[in-house]
This record gives sequence, structure tokens and C-alpha cells, in this order.
Amino acid sequence: MIADALSASPLFTYPLGAGLALGVLQILLFFVGHLPVSDAIESAFEGTQIGEAFDWLNLGRVPFAILLMLLLVTFGLVGVVLASVAPVLPSWSLVLVAAPSAVLATKVIGDRIARLMPRDETYAVTADEFVGLEGTVTLGPLDDGPAGSVSVRDRHGEVHTLRARPVDRGTSIEQGGRVVVVARDETHKGRVFLVMPFPA
Repeated sequence: MIADALSASPLFTYPLGAGLALGVLQILLFFVGHLPVSDAIESAFEGTQIGEAFDWLNLGRVPFAILLMLLLVTFGLVGVVLASVAPVLPSWSLVLVAAPSAVLATKVIGDRIARLMPRDETYAVTADEFVGLEGTVTLGPLDDGPAGSVSVRDRHGEVHTLRARPVDRGTSIEQGGRVVVVARDETHKGRVFLVMPFPA
């Protein structure tokens, strides 16, 4: 299998290698600490066709980096296997099978991961209980553009990172600013919260 992978087309080995490297990076970040890269990418994709596609793949319930890793690894693996089974076929033709297979595999695996991942609704608090809490903008500024992130502490002392935007259009809240969560934005399936600057 290793020999097949090494001799396969770069069209499959490069994504496979990138996916495995991303997996190693995720493991390192687990011990080093969270970087807000996935949050920034999710915000950039929000409201776009790419965002809708990733939403179907559980973006928001599963970190973007994990979904990307699954897509790359499954695409590369399927391509390598197909190339070893049918070496006479051109690589581009194998993509027609590898690409949808990777998407379906990512969807299935993502569904299972999403059930295990901590969500806005946890054993301690529900998402509605975040309303009224004070927080700090950790990814901003918060404005009329893509949603940013705020960090809040619930009544049990647990810290949660929420995607958020200002409740009033035209408002801009800088990173590090203090805010109060006032509602859930139902236009974003309740995964984005509306905040206002903390009264001075």
C-alpha cells in the first residue's frame, strides 16, 4: 500500500500528504492550545456557496480544519486505491470517483464527530442561557461583515467561544472590547449570537 501511494499520481499523493500533515498539526494544537484559524475561515465562508456546502458537511459543529483534513485524506486514499486497482486509467478520470467519495465519507464521519464534539448546548448550559452573559471580543472587530468571536463564562465557570455580531447595524466593536450577549441570530440557524457593547 505504501509503495502504491508513493508511485501514485501527485494529484492524489499531495492532498493525502497535506491531510496527514494537517492531522498532525491538529494533534499538536490540542496540546499547545487553540488558534482562532478555523473561526476566521468559518466567518469568511459565511453566506457564500462554499459556506453552504461546508454547512452540509457540519461546519460549525465540526472545526473547519478537521473537515478539510477528512476531505484531503479520503480523496487521496480513494485516489491511491483506485490507481492501484486500475493503473491503466488516467488520473483525471479517477477524480470523478475520488471526489464524490471523499465528500460522502467526510459527511458520514463528520456526522459522527459532531455528535461527540462539545456544542453550544452542553451538559451544563443551553445556548439560550448565554443570553445576558458578559464577554470579550476575541476575533474582531465585530461589525456588519462576517461574524467574529466572543469569549463568555457561564454560571458554572466554564468558558465558551461564541460566533457573534453586533445587534445594531452600523456598530463596530473592536477586538478586546467588552460586550453583552442579547439574543441569538435565528437567520444563522441560531449559531450566531447578537451582542452589544458593555455599558460603561
